Amino acid sequence: MSEETVALKWLRGDAPGNRERQLREARLLSAISHPNLVGLREVVSDRGDPVLVLDFLPGGSLAALLARRSRLRPGEVVSIIAPLAAALAYAHDEGLVHADVTPANILFTERGRPVFTDLGIARVLGEAADIQATPEYVDPAVARGAAPGPASDVFGLAAVAFHALAGIPPWNAATADAALAAAAEGEVPDLRRLAPEAPADLVDVLTRALSVQPHLRGSAAELALDVRHACLPEAVQFGPADAGGASVRVNATGALTHAVRVPRAEGAGPAHAAPPRPPGRLRRAVRTGLRRRRDLLATTVILLFVAAAALLGLRWGSNGTAPPAATSTAAEVVPTVQPEGVDEFAVPSAPAGWLPLLASLYERRAAAFAAGDVERLAGVYTADSAQAAADRAEIERLAARGQHVDGFEPEVLSVESATGSAPDVRLVVTDSFGPYVVVGDLQVVSAEAGRSAVRVEVSLRLTSSGWRIASAVRLDASG
Repeated sequence: MSEETVALKWLRGDAPGNRERQLREARLLSAISHPNLVGLREVVSDRGDPVLVLDFLPGGSLAALLARRSRLRPGEVVSIIAPLAAALAYAHDEGLVHADVTPANILFTERGRPVFTDLGIARVLGEAADIQATPEYVDPAVARGAAPGPASDVFGLAAVAFHALAGIPPWNAATADAALAAAAEGEVPDLRRLAPEAPADLVDVLTRALSVQPHLRGSAAELALDVRHACLPEAVQFGPADAGGASVRVNATGALTHAVRVPRAEGAGPAHAAPPRPPGRLRRAVRTGLRRRRDLLATTVILLFVAAAALLGLRWGSNGTAPPAATSTAAEVVPTVQPEGVDEFAVPSAPAGWLPLLASLYERRAAAFAAGDVERLAGVYTADSAQAAADRAEIERLAARGQHVDGFEPEVLSVESATGSAPDVRLVVTDSFGPYVVVGDLQVVSAEAGRSAVRVEVSLRLTSSGWRIASAVRLDASG
């Protein structure tokens, strides 16, 4: 048996009908996944009170970081705020509102990735009247009695950025009541005076997001893009040890109540009451699939063949020809798996800089075929992508036959060129994939020989969830 650390949070609320709402909302939270939202593993009960079992984040809170350093550099603020704004955009698309965006509710992974905690807990706890927002960062509309909504989260995140740049929150007062009264008045201090070294473009973006009028703030997706374009990001420095490259381990649980160790079987994934999330280590999963494929090839006595149709969904369009787009479109959401360190919104200055993002998109596509899950394609393609329609049709065709793809592992070998600018970029890449099989009823139904390296033109579009593939067309005539 080995152990992993998780965090526990108790939910308590005795209002009539609150318990059913708590559990319903908690189940909803367990169904969402984003690299900048804390993962809800399962919901358990302790003497009748629901307890959330959450991912443990050992990097400490933004509140602790600000307590140590007072202010952050503008580039550091961008590195924290932009991905969190994208996470809020995803949550809003899923119908969830954070309702209490504060530095204490922003924790960091061991590698420094910012993560929201307590997402939607205000909704879990009950009606809008039960929500207790932190006065120093509260939306003026909420301070006056309005229910929190997406615009409230935009204001809250901009208020956190304000604090990180200025050294104080927007509603800075001696008591919580005084801060709440200041928020209700809605007179936001002048950030230009409090943070004169901050780039004017960044100040303008945050000033708009801090508007007293919610409809003038823009969406969380717009905030993510505008912040990223306003200032170059830079690595967040967590302490003196960072300058020497040493790892910084901060013992803090932030908004969480307890951190405990949970025993689990060696090699097993986390225990879940709700359906488990897909594994985060896609390459290891694919390699496992390759081993399974070899075992099946060794034990299955059937004729292996390459179908003439050649699984069109696994191949890019040829010479400008692509399958027709589907009439229905899926909501663009952040994928369930994102490798550590991949920036969903970055615009690399050199062609090779696109490699990590493309590798991530290719892995997500492979995971969709391996799991037979068309919903994962939303993390790969734009909603109107013809290639997405082809992949969806192929996955559904296989699923109807009780089959799935095993061992499909496409790989980006190089990026030759990059043209265009956000939100549309065209890349010329070289990719390939090795042999894979189609499996049904524990038997190999067909085998594909794979494809050697070819040049492909990949068109990317910057969406509210990051870069997604709009089209992919083979430039070579063969393969």
